[in-house]
Amino acid sequence: MSRAPMALVRMLALAGAIASAACAAGTDVKPVSDGPRPPDSQQQCASFCQHLRALGCPEGAPLPGGASCEKFCVDTQEAGHDLRIACVLGIQSCAELSRCR
Repeated sequence: MSRAPMALVRMLALAGAIASAACAAGTDVKPVSDGPRPPDSQQQCASFCQHLRALGCPEGAPLPGGASCEKFCVDTQEAGHDLRIACVLGIQSCAELSRCR
């Protein structure tokens, strides 16, 4: 008889530990959205790529795989990598691009 209560206590402790870990792990989770990208990101990336192309920088050209500069920019920004768009928009030559990295 003493085994049943001990097994129950262990099962409850294990369930509590799992629930606690699940709650703690969920604090940094970002929601996934399959909807359209925010216009802000698209507009900023369009300006970014247009500026790079106007300066003649190779970074404004499509990637070897065919992805446009704009697609690369939006995907990269949304993945949490800052392309420092405001800095790039302020440069006057491709040589200045290195100061924005």
